[in-house]
Amino acid sequence: MNRAAIIKIVGLLVIPILVMLVAMYLLYPMINSERYNAIVGNAGWPIDSLVVDSLGFPLDSLVVSDSLAMDSLIVIDSIVIDSTMTEEDWLAKVDSLNRIIYTLNSRIEGLETSQEEEESEPVLSIEEEAFRDRVKSLLNLDEKEMAPILSKMTNEQLVQIYSEAGNTQREKILRSLSADRAARLITEIML
Repeated sequence: MNRAAIIKIVGLLVIPILVMLVAMYLLYPMINSERYNAIVGNAGWPIDSLVVDSLGFPLDSLVVSDSLAMDSLIVIDSIVIDSTMTEEDWLAKVDSLNRIIYTLNSRIEGLETSQEEEESEPVLSIEEEAFRDRVKSLLNLDEKEMAPILSKMTNEQLVQIYSEAGNTQREKILRSLSADRAARLITEIML
């Protein structure tokens, strides 16, 4: 049998199985809700305080991975309007919520500053990247092919190319230039 036929047959067998696995994974909370609630209850999470998306599925731990965020959800869920609560009880609950908000805001600010630090790294402009690509393609030529090209360039252009080149490529540039031109290039770079 040829390779394409084998790949088609394996694909026809494997793809429906994968589709069914994904469908069962996503539909399991709706198909067997009693078993799902038992599993969630055994994990120690209060079912009422789980964060769910618009379809009613619990969000992944990646979305709500912070224990402080889960604690705040539990605290918010535990606040029940009760006529027997005193003003001190209400003030204590408000104070705990304010502390949670403060810590979450400070974490958000910390994430924003770290993101700004990452963004502040120097990014090459499109022109600089294009120049580097052209220099690389020029330096990949043999010395005999590079010599006529370099001889027609100005000293400023040669200095730019020389500064972008590595050590072996610099030697290649100097070998492809005439002795006088190479000497002028080196004196210009040294000054």
